[in-house]
Amino acid sequence: MASAAHTIAVAPAALPPLPDEILEDIFLRLDDMADLARAAASCTSFRQLVTARRFLRRFRSLHAPPILGFLASDHLQFCPVDPPHRSAAAGAALAQAAVFDFSFLNRGKCWSVRDVRGSRVLLAPKGGIYRPFEYLMVCDPLHRRYVSIPPIPGYEYDTRATSRHQRLGVMDVEPFLDPASKEEEDLAFRVISIVLFRSKVVAMVFSSDTGKWETATTFTYDYAPFVRYYAHNCFYWTHWTRDDVLVLNPLEMEFSAVNIPLGLHDHDMSDIAIVNSGESRLGLLAFGSDESCLELYSKSMSNNGVGTEDWQHDRTIPLPNCHFTMIGAPEGHLVLHGVERGWRKKPKYAGKDQERQYFIVDLKALLVERLCVFDPAGHHVYPYASFLPPFSLPSV
Repeated sequence: MASAAHTIAVAPAALPPLPDEILEDIFLRLDDMADLARAAASCTSFRQLVTARRFLRRFRSLHAPPILGFLASDHLQFCPVDPPHRSAAAGAALAQAAVFDFSFLNRGKCWSVRDVRGSRVLLAPKGGIYRPFEYLMVCDPLHRRYVSIPPIPGYEYDTRATSRHQRLGVMDVEPFLDPASKEEEDLAFRVISIVLFRSKVVAMVFSSDTGKWETATTFTYDYAPFVRYYAHNCFYWTHWTRDDVLVLNPLEMEFSAVNIPLGLHDHDMSDIAIVNSGESRLGLLAFGSDESCLELYSKSMSNNGVGTEDWQHDRTIPLPNCHFTMIGAPEGHLVLHGVERGWRKKPKYAGKDQERQYFIVDLKALLVERLCVFDPAGHHVYPYASFLPPFSLPSV
């Protein structure tokens, strides 16, 4: 009798591994850095791929780094985002990993923060608005690295001068980091310093590639106090006493001016922010009459927003019950400082100073979230947005 036939199962052939290019495209579609971290922890090859500088450049071009906290200008304090915000854990980790007192510098306790862009921090010596003429530092507090910036030639700080008029007629000086630089992809960077006179503004540019300052452009413009914003690769300054906005295109190094909506001419210009409003739209945010909402206006970005096209009112964004001040608009967000209305009358604040809360407005989703409570002793604060290692490489 013939024996029964036996069927032997054959194991399927192993699938070939996905090419790195396909894996990169998959990982680039992850919205949450926690998901990317889990992928990196799952195997060595994934970790090598997602921590490579090439991949991180592409990832940063698609995903803005989260705001993890605030850095105070004069006291060099860092306040991480509070729970239950989704960035609270990363903010606490950053506070432990970075050196925000800048003690790795020779004069770590004598500095003032002048700008923050990504993981780079621009420092100037304390002692008045003219000290940026002396020297600056560009630092990476997470990786404890820094680059010294030399004085601007012809504008060296004169300790014998006692008045503004004696200091070459300079009314104000504002140094800041240039995020639009093509050099941003590697360790090179640019610093721009705006020197304001009574009737003109001069832009000076320092490149870490050359190690030198150059006079980039001059523009006739009457002096007024200002607040700086960045949108669509240009810098915009709103002025407290003017009905237009000063514009600097850092790629072309050209100044221009943009008129604001007619209905806002009576506003305090410190309560107006210039923001991105879509790929081809320049946005303007202003408080409503009682600070209970934000009004969003927009116009075409052709010629950096300079032109005859009228501003259009897009929408109204409700706000929490606070008195608000705008303090910046980094990486597609608007940051607000708020004090609860009627706080003096509430028993929980009896005998206490006002509680300073910081909020973020997501300009895509148009949602308002509270980030933290922070009292920086009355000094200006800068939002600090960054990824954590191993997804944050040295920036200087």
